[in-house]
Amino acid sequence: MVLKLKYGFLYLALCFAVAVMGIAKLGTAAVKTAAVPEKTALPIVMYHQITKNSARAGKYCVTLSELENDLAYLKEKGYNTITVGQLIDHVYDAQPLPENPVIITFDDGYETVYSYLLPLLEKYDMCAVASVVGAYADLFTQLDDHTLSYSYMNWQEISELANGNRIEIQNHSYDLHKLNNSGRNGAKKVSGESVHEYSAFLNYDLGKMQSLTEEKTGYRPKAFTYPYGCYSKESKDILKSMGFEAALVCEERVNYIDTENTDWMYRIGRFNRPHGISSAEFFAKMNIG
Repeated sequence: MVLKLKYGFLYLALCFAVAVMGIAKLGTAAVKTAAVPEKTALPIVMYHQITKNSARAGKYCVTLSELENDLAYLKEKGYNTITVGQLIDHVYDAQPLPENPVIITFDDGYETVYSYLLPLLEKYDMCAVASVVGAYADLFTQLDDHTLSYSYMNWQEISELANGNRIEIQNHSYDLHKLNNSGRNGAKKVSGESVHEYSAFLNYDLGKMQSLTEEKTGYRPKAFTYPYGCYSKESKDILKSMGFEAALVCEERVNYIDTENTDWMYRIGRFNRPHGISSAEFFAKMNIG
């Protein structure tokens, strides 16, 4: 009788252990099921100038054939170009984005954006973002100089793009695209400058570009592209107070879209596209291939 009770207790203990293991497995499965979904990767390419003469190409200037190869490569790999405006609408207003989004950006506002890039975007059914320096647009509107090796877009060209559906215009400052001896690097705060002084400085220059762009094109930019990628810890809050909803820097990293914590929208990373490497080699840095 004692033996039977002993084995009976052992059997019950074994059943209890199996039950506990089963519950543990169910708990683990429940945790896995409830895991936060992966964030969507958003690679962004940064271009500047385009040339047909490979001898003029370099770190910030690609050949026209390199640019076309890049667009064809992205198309072949199933990537869909979006604008910064679309990203803003997605992050803040839950508007949908296509699968495999990518953003193509061009800094400074060279006239080759109008003459070379626009036809390629039409050909491949893509879009891009051009960040314009207002002082350059003013100068080349006055000069009426269209020497593509150095010319910048005039306001008529910028307005045409802003009111089209291929190239979105964003703010690259009115006249901060310079490194000077006063210690000011682009839009960065200088040593000894108070937050109030820095805010007034940015509001003057960036605000001037906002107003001028709206006057010339009817469109008010939503994003600021830092000249040389230079910014300060106070920059984000100042841009927010001015109504900007995003800011682009020059830090090379793939972005991951987060609609909960949106601070990343004010330090959006981009990969500079240099001359001299293949599309496959360049895009491999962004895990595109």
